[in-house]
Amino acid sequence: MRKCILLCLLLLLVPAAGSVASEAIGSIKNVQGESQILRDGSELMALVGATVFERDLIRTGRNASLAVILRDDTIVSLGPESELSLKEYLFEPKENRFSVILKMLKGTFIYMSGVIGKLSPESIQLETPDSTIAVRGTRVMIQVKP
Repeated sequence: MRKCILLCLLLLLVPAAGSVASEAIGSIKNVQGESQILRDGSELMALVGATVFERDLIRTGRNASLAVILRDDTIVSLGPESELSLKEYLFEPKENRFSVILKMLKGTFIYMSGVIGKLSPESIQLETPDSTIAVRGTRVMIQVKP
């Protein structure tokens, strides 16, 4: 009987742990042209209001652009034919835990820091195929050529 109760309690905790890991980190603020979100092997249309998650890859088309707003009000704008990986994002101000790691694979990007940039600028890393950039300001433009 105790084993059955313990098993039931354990099963109740599993979905809760999964939902924490899949919490949205932001959303698509605006889109022009065709863009996609690649998530867990699936390709989704990037539409205004669509949620984005840690480890998503965002890709813009030939004549497309979009902007992503993260939970701390960080904004990343992507130009045409750009790819951005949302590698890591942690925004827990009550626990003083912050992290933003974005990998800019190709294209043009404008990064505007949000609350994390004010509270913990050392927690922000912008990666490109050849370098890692530590952000100490509030706005930066990056172009990554293939």
